[in-house]
Amino acid sequence: MNADFFEGSKEPYYQKKLFKLLWFSYSEIRKEKSESPYSRKFLSEEQKKRKGKDGSKAKLELEDYLRNQLVDRFNNYRAKCNLESFYFERGVDVTKDDFSIGNLDIKVIFPNNNGGFANGKYLAIECKRINKSSHGKREYVKNGLPRFICRKYYPETDYNIAWMLSFMESAKKEHIESSAEIVPSINKIFLDLYPKNIIHKIGEKSLRIDVNPNLDVYDSLIIRNDDTELTVYHIFLDYYDLIKD
Repeated sequence: MNADFFEGSKEPYYQKKLFKLLWFSYSEIRKEKSESPYSRKFLSEEQKKRKGKDGSKAKLELEDYLRNQLVDRFNNYRAKCNLESFYFERGVDVTKDDFSIGNLDIKVIFPNNNGGFANGKYLAIECKRINKSSHGKREYVKNGLPRFICRKYYPETDYNIAWMLSFMESAKKEHIESSAEIVPSINKIFLDLYPKNIIHKIGEKSLRIDVNPNLDVYDSLIIRNDDTELTVYHIFLDYYDLIKD
């Protein structure tokens, strides 16, 4: 572990518990779907039924569906990880001065000392689908990380930790790629587009926190446009064998 990366920084007490909850929830999904994987065709047909026919947005929003399935389990299993006072919301409107400025994939709302929820303090989690294709990697950088850099996420809080959570999945076998292969490509795009905002690239330094060794987690340190630093954990969940055509 490289102490210079996080010198003067203190990891929140609940961070390890959140990673434990993520691993437990993901493991439960793997158990459920190993014998009966998600079906792209079925999900697409079901979505069309719910969104209407001609003229409506009926494309398969697989990212949102997988996110929703995961967040449901976060809330169901949080007590198992001593996080019963935390709450997990999906698809949350982000506001600044009461104006809507974006939509956050997952919002982890922290408790306060009085048993309620902390005012304005939360963990922001941005979700992406990703694989070997260059399109997904550019989306990860162009429509993921900049939302933290420009404070589209965390517009009114000083919280300095965020998550980027990726569902590794592909309809084409030739697009299957591991996180260890994906990360260098993302770093290259990140360096090309936002070189001034990078203090440490993804995976350049050791994790400051112990997580399940089977969970693919990397971190990076970036500087936002207002000169504040943000640690971003990059988490890759393997869904390649959990989704069929």
